[in-house]
Amino acid sequence: MKKVAIYVRSSKDLHNVSCKAQEEQIRKVVKEKGEQVYRVFCDKALSSTRDIRPEFDEMLGLAMTKQSPFSKIYCLDTSRFGRDQHQTQSYLWALRKKHGIEIIFINMPQTNTYLDPVFETIMSAFDELHSQQSKVKGVAGMKQNVKSGYRAGGKAPYGYRLKEIEVGKHRTGNPITKTILEPDQDTAQIAKEYFERRAKYESRKSILEDFYSRGIPSPSGNSHWGIPSAKSIEDNIEVYLGHTVFNRHNERIKEKGKANGYLHGKKYKPKEEWVIKKNTHEPLITEDIASIILEMKKKRIRETPSTAKRVYALSGTIKCSECGTNYVGDRGIYRCNSGTKPGDKCPNNDISQKTAEDAIFTLLSQKILNFKNVKGVIDRLKQRFQNGKSDIQPLEKNLAKIEKRQQKYMDLYSMGLVEIEAVEPKLASIKEQKKAITEEIENQKAVQGTFEVSDDDIRSVIENFSEEVSHADPKTRKSAILALFEQIKIFPKEGEPWERILEIKGSCLPLTRVSVASPRGFEPLLPA
Repeated sequence: MKKVAIYVRSSKDLHNVSCKAQEEQIRKVVKEKGEQVYRVFCDKALSSTRDIRPEFDEMLGLAMTKQSPFSKIYCLDTSRFGRDQHQTQSYLWALRKKHGIEIIFINMPQTNTYLDPVFETIMSAFDELHSQQSKVKGVAGMKQNVKSGYRAGGKAPYGYRLKEIEVGKHRTGNPITKTILEPDQDTAQIAKEYFERRAKYESRKSILEDFYSRGIPSPSGNSHWGIPSAKSIEDNIEVYLGHTVFNRHNERIKEKGKANGYLHGKKYKPKEEWVIKKNTHEPLITEDIASIILEMKKKRIRETPSTAKRVYALSGTIKCSECGTNYVGDRGIYRCNSGTKPGDKCPNNDISQKTAEDAIFTLLSQKILNFKNVKGVIDRLKQRFQNGKSDIQPLEKNLAKIEKRQQKYMDLYSMGLVEIEAVEPKLASIKEQKKAITEEIENQKAVQGTFEVSDDDIRSVIENFSEEVSHADPKTRKSAILALFEQIKIFPKEGEPWERILEIKGSCLPLTRVSVASPRGFEPLLPA
């Protein structure tokens, strides 16, 4: 009897579709099919786009093992499986194509034709649209709460507690409540003391060690205070001034169901995007104290560990034009590494990390990734994959030959001309070949679809490139440099005011030069 898994999920925005109701509906179908339920995987009241889904992740892990305990997964519809369209399609492809797991959505029309995956894709797109609409409505409601002087949600910052205020009643008679902040009698004075001492330029470490020696618990309840706790308090300075703040955090990025950093690599959005309602609760600090601390943060007066490492994006590609030695990153500059070797030191000048990296990324965004160049690459790729004949047609012919050979062996066996023991190894080999070719055909078709982009799409991506690069984390910038540039030579300073040349050889791009001048800035030049 075939063993199957059932996946059910109840969400915060569809309370009428309970896990129990989904399970009962699916079990009826399983019973009619004469199949056996291996296990019901259930995630209760979890969003498919934000929350971690432990049961879903466990089900995927089991399905992708070599000896999966089930060969089929039943789910109510595509929205229960996930509302991120691309992630859902990725899961479905991996389960079906790579691991042979059948996925059935019982509320989806089943035609057993090529239309089924089309329906799934369409429904996944609508699921994601619904998710985004729900998010927009939720954010709009929270913004309105803030504009009315109430909290948008979340726990109270250290030094405060939530105070509920009744603003009306439901039709059922139950009260409708919203929250504001009020000072917490146990922690408000500690928060005040922290800010007052910081405004006198006392180090965070000194203050936190004093709190520990006095037995004052940290915001998380631990005896030890961590520097991140102190930074978090300072980052909330608007709240401690008596204002309610919303839309401050960037969206979290998920990888394999788990949070992994923030959008654009930054925790906070630009301040102009924040929603601030002033004077909504009692402040714990004065404007003077806030001004001093904000100025300290602006000047980066903080306890930066002496062991903190910079990431130098040009390391490994930038070389000295005079002696051929690599330039290395060192305390915010790139310098010729010949100084560490015996003999005469190279006279070539150091260059600021910011100056060198800004010049390279300016060239990249303005001169290399322009509309004409990018469109040319995409047009060539489109031409290669036109009608899918260049790569797919030979694969399909090969697949037809293999299937013909497979049928030949089956005919010989059915006529009793060969024994099954002689045929089985050949059929097994043919099966593996068919699987590999079929997967490659699917990959080629997927690649074809990648290049269906409009001119407006290309322009949009290019326009956003500079912003994306400026927000990228240093490791991402370094990866981009290593992928695009084979070598960057740096020439000595010349003239007064000085200027110097950076000669660039791209991995797939022609030789070009960038003039880094003072005070003009950056000036891309034609190839020498």
